[in-house]
Amino acid sequence: MRMRSHYGDGWLGMLAWRIFALCGLLTASGYACATSNNVAIELPSGVQIVSQRYAAESGVIAIWLTGQFGRTKEEHQAAADMAAQGVETWVTDMLAPYFLPLLPSSWSQIPDQDLADWLEQVRQRNPERRIVLISTGRVASVLLRTVESWRERFGQGVVEVVDGALLMFPLLYQELTPGQEPDYDPIVDRTRLDMVILQPKSSAGYWWRDRLKQVLERAGSRVRINVLPGLRDGFYRRGDITEQEMAAGERLGQMLLDAMQPLIHKEK
Repeated sequence: MRMRSHYGDGWLGMLAWRIFALCGLLTASGYACATSNNVAIELPSGVQIVSQRYAAESGVIAIWLTGQFGRTKEEHQAAADMAAQGVETWVTDMLAPYFLPLLPSSWSQIPDQDLADWLEQVRQRNPERRIVLISTGRVASVLLRTVESWRERFGQGVVEVVDGALLMFPLLYQELTPGQEPDYDPIVDRTRLDMVILQPKSSAGYWWRDRLKQVLERAGSRVRINVLPGLRDGFYRRGDITEQEMAAGERLGQMLLDAMQPLIHKEK
């Protein structure tokens, strides 16, 4: 039986209407609303994963794996800003195709095979372009699983599929007991990837940043950590957002572009 997602034709029509409405809200708020289109990838499992694509003609595609906060105008505005500066950006909700709720347990329910098949199709469609993956919070585990699952299924004799990953305030631990060191998701010990971590200083992850870096590097990754003073996890969409966090959210696209530079410009 083919598994269908809610990204069917009717859903795409609804999405188009919502995008139009969102553009109106952004314009009224003083934002520029870049044009975008949808990229739909049908997987062998029958699941269809849809990315909202903010196009640019450079050789780089940044794919933002999102969904932890639902749909946020700050993320889409950042994607539009990145595209305006030459980095094509796809915003991809990885929970929606599986009808999964916004719960920490949902991320582990996305099948590894689907993740690998999706990334391979992205590679085949863009054979000459650099690809950088972006994630926020708990989506970091899905990002790492995507790359490692692709490597296990398709990586023999093929150049690495991505040039690196940008993780914003990654939540890669399984359980965090106060006063105890975190137990990380097993994918952390299997990851070999160039990555940049944006770590807000006013969050629990700040105190464990060096340990996470050591664990990732021991597995074979190369890791840079950029500390963000005065910010908290999910700073751009918090209900109790501060003026400093609001200002950072307005320049989120530039923040991501700056952090991505070592990944974009590294030698092949």
